Amino acid sequence: MANVTGVSDTIKSGDVLGGLGINFGSLGSIFLWIAIIIVVIGGIAGLIIWWVVKKSYNKNIWIFGRVGGVPMLKLIDKGKLMAFGMAGDRLMQLKITKKFLPPPQIQMGKDIFWYWEREDGEYVNFSLEDIDEKQKKAGAYYVDVDMRMQRLGIEKNLRDRMEKKSWLEKYGSVIAGAIFVIMVTVCLVVLFSKLTTVTTSMDTMASSVKSMADAVQKFYVEKSGGESPSGNSGLIPVIFLPLFWRMNKWQ
Repeated sequence: MANVTGVSDTIKSGDVLGGLGINFGSLGSIFLWIAIIIVVIGGIAGLIIWWVVKKSYNKNIWIFGRVGGVPMLKLIDKGKLMAFGMAGDRLMQLKITKKFLPPPQIQMGKDIFWYWEREDGEYVNFSLEDIDEKQKKAGAYYVDVDMRMQRLGIEKNLRDRMEKKSWLEKYGSVIAGAIFVIMVTVCLVVLFSKLTTVTTSMDTMASSVKSMADAVQKFYVEKSGGESPSGNSGLIPVIFLPLFWRMNKWQ
């Protein structure tokens, strides 16, 4: 009896699995932790199973048929190939419609297969017809001159209506040309208006040069004893004027 009481006291005091460093307050906490572990493991296992099943249905099944008397796509299903029997035979199992079909032979893309649902509910694997070959056999012309010219006219009308140019795109080149002409005209007017001032300044400068030449000639005559220079040989360069001025000051 004492042993039973000791075990009960140990459970109540929370020393169960104390050697592992885990402290549970009561027996109910132990069951709660066990349930949580089971739920987590079950969730992980469920995710793994769901991922494996999803990867197994790796075939895209496009099911066509008549709806309201019009042929159209009715459903996109998923399918997987599964082994059947001991001879290596395989079947196609569909995920949504739960049908079993023979392995498809006509592929329309990577893991894409088209089926037509007949009136009796059977699925038939099919593909598209060669439209070019069919039209060639029917004698259809690929190039129609009238249709091509009409298409060009429609394209021009659509471009004129849809591709509306902005005001700047339409008249930008005209505005740029007008601005250039105005700038050139203003520059020419300013240039011609300044020509009069330049001409007057040149006349004044010529008069000053002539007066300076007369003064140099007069100075030379005074210093040379009254002999006037003749021709170009008697002209005194302007650079010698300071020398004559210094000699005159010394005398």
